Amino acid sequence: MKKVISVIMASVLMLCFVTACGGDTSAKGPDGTLTEIVEKIYESSKPEFGVMTMEVNVSDSDALKAYTGLDSADKVSEAVASEPMIGSQAYSLVLVRVKNSADAKEVAEAMKNGINQAKWICVEADQIRVSAGGDVVMLIMMSSNFNSETLSVDKITDAFKELCGGTLTVDLK
Repeated sequence: MKKVISVIMASVLMLCFVTACGGDTSAKGPDGTLTEIVEKIYESSKPEFGVMTMEVNVSDSDALKAYTGLDSADKVSEAVASEPMIGSQAYSLVLVRVKNSADAKEVAEAMKNGINQAKWICVEADQIRVSAGGDVVMLIMMSSNFNSETLSVDKITDAFKELCGGTLTVDLK
């Protein structure tokens, strides 16, 4: 009888330990829709040129690849992209909501490695940063020609970090 109780106690303790140490795989990112999050980012750091934020059809593999760098939307529920309205300007801000926040790092790495930084005519983004807060992954890439006191990949990332409560779960430079 003592052995049975010992085994049960050990099992309960192990279950408590595993539960306490296993991260929250459903962590939420910033509040609001992805478009609202972009608008909040732009409150503190916005390009001086006109940008348009649009939903990315994640079931369209060509659009998904062009905007996010991802080959598959298996781990993604939605995405938006904010890019210049007119002209060849190397700037893109993309937000992706993952289905499970535990996949945020994997999705962020795939975005960073898969995006075409020269997707515009005659220009290329020579700066890129991908970060995540909870279930939202952000990719920002731009030409260093745009770096200013109000706009840079670091300033955009800082604005996103603030919306994430001051902590990023992923930050790839």
